Amino acid sequence: MGYKAYMMIMVMLIGVASLFVIKRPDGQPYLSIDAIFNKVENDTQSLLDESKRHLNEAVDYAKQATSDESQAIKQPTIYKWQDENGNWIYSDQPNPKGNSQTHELDPSKVTIMAAEDTSILYKDKQAAESESLKANSMNPQDVKELMKNTKNIQKLMDDRQKQLDAITEGKKEKGN
Repeated sequence: MGYKAYMMIMVMLIGVASLFVIKRPDGQPYLSIDAIFNKVENDTQSLLDESKRHLNEAVDYAKQATSDESQAIKQPTIYKWQDENGNWIYSDQPNPKGNSQTHELDPSKVTIMAAEDTSILYKDKQAAESESLKANSMNPQDVKELMKNTKNIQKLMDDRQKQLDAITEGKKEKGN
C-alpha cells in the first residue's frame, strides 16, 4: 500500500471519529454509539412488526380459503344404470331414459390410473381392432423375406469378421 492510500484511509478514519467528538449546537455529539444502537433497534423492531403483520394476514387468508373450500366441496356423485344390452353404464349425469343408481364418492379413496386399453378412444371399435391387428401382424411372405435378409446380413458380418481377422493376423506376422 502506498503512502497516498495510507494517508487517505487515515483522513477518513479521523473524519468519522471526529463525528463522535464534535458537538452539535444542542451539546450532543453528531454520532454516538447509543444513537446508532437505538436506530438499529427501532428499525429491527419495525421490520419485525411488519413481518408479523404480513404473516398474520397470510395465515388468516389461508384459514379463510381452506374453510371456504371445505364448505364448497361436495361429494361427487356417480350414476350407474344398465343399457338395453345389459351393459353397465357409469356417468356423472343420471340416465336420461330412466332410473339410475347413485353413488357418493369419497375423494380421499379414489385412485386414478392410466388406461391400458386405448381402443375405447376410437369411435368405431372394428377400426380399432383392425388397427391393432395391423400393428401386431405380418403376412407370411414378409416374414420369409425378413428371415432371408437377416441371414444375408449375418453372412456379410461373418465374412467381414474373417477379413478383419486375416488383416490383423497378417500384421502380427509382419511385426514378428
